[in-house]
This record gives sequence, structure tokens and C-alpha cells, in this order.
Amino acid sequence: YFSFTNGLLLQSKTNDEESDMYIFAYSWTPEFCYDQTDYPLCDDPEDFWTNHFTLHGLWPQYSTGGYPADCTDEAFNSTVLDQVGMDNMNQYWPNVKKAYDDPEYDSFWEHEWTKHGTCSGLSQYDYFNDSINMIKSYGTPTLITESTGKDPISADSVRDLFGGSTMASLLCDDDIYLVGVYTCWSKDSNGKPDKQITCPSDVQGEDTCYQSTVTVRS
Repeated sequence: YFSFTNGLLLQSKTNDEESDMYIFAYSWTPEFCYDQTDYPLCDDPEDFWTNHFTLHGLWPQYSTGGYPADCTDEAFNSTVLDQVGMDNMNQYWPNVKKAYDDPEYDSFWEHEWTKHGTCSGLSQYDYFNDSINMIKSYGTPTLITESTGKDPISADSVRDLFGGSTMASLLCDDDIYLVGVYTCWSKDSNGKPDKQITCPSDVQGEDTCYQSTVTVRS
């Protein structure tokens, strides 16, 4: 659950340079869970996940290509999630690989903080809270919800919902089954995600919905 990437998003060779943008990564849980038999929350999903995007992550990125990772040794602090609200985290940023009562349920968020959050320059609270606020504000277009479990829809129409082919990359399983979306965002003077922007060429190259239509599984 930690990566959709087909390998084109290459990590920068150095973390010395501060990132100047973000990727905001959406996940379509019904497709991620399709044919999965070992993930507890795939077997017992929340109703919200069945027709809404959830959050994969907020990832610092270089507009020139590549991304930093594991930038500091600041340990993940799970108590921050209580401040953000566990109801919010469970609904919008779930770890479907683990049951809620599994001691390792927060391992997904720990991974996201350690690999990506430490490169954001944000506090842990701001990193998680800003991400939740983004998925609440820029969540699931009506067309996606209405097309869940129905006939395929135009791939370009889905791209247009997120700003067009230069502003978003669609991620598909088997070329046609929507599993995620990447959008790109500028950073403001405080390091927070600011405005949606044109994606760098390496992010645009991540688009794996190669057919003219996409299917949104339920």
C-alpha cells in the first residue's frame, strides 16, 4: 500500500536541495483491495471508501524531477494523530492492510512521515493535518462517485476533473482500472501545499491509464 509507482519517479541522489513542490497522491481503495485476501480492512471496508478517494500521501518533490526521502531522523509521534483526529485518519487515510486493533495499524502513517514528511519542513501535526484538509477539500469528483461500479468512463474526462493531462496523472491496474491519481502542488513560504500546478514530466510520465476509458470498481 506504500507505492503505486511504476518506477519512473526516481529519488534524487541527494537530499541537500529543498523540495519546491508536492505530489498529492489519491488512492481508490476498491481497486487496491480487488482480489486481496490478506488485508483485514479490505474484507470489511468503511462505506466511505467504496465510492470516495482516500489519501495515499503528500510527497515533497523537485520540479526538475526526482524527490527527496528520509530527510531527518525525527521519529514518528503517534500522539499527533489524536490531535488531527483518529476518525479523520481512519476515514480519509486508512491502512487497509491492518485491523484497527493491530498494534501496527499506524505503520502506514509512520512510513509516510519517515520517508516523505521528514522532507516537508512541516511539523508532524501540520503534515498530517494539512494532508487531511486537502483530501477533504479536493476529494472525489461527483462523476467518479456516480460511475462507481458502472460502465467505463472517458479517461480524459477524469483527467479533466483534476485539471487536465498536464496537471494530473491517472494510475490504473491493467491499463483500465482506476487505482489512484497524482496531482501536483506548489509550496508556500511556510512549506505548506498552496496551489495546484503543472506536473513535472516525470510525474506526467507516471500515468498508466493507457486506454481511452477507465473503469471505477466498487
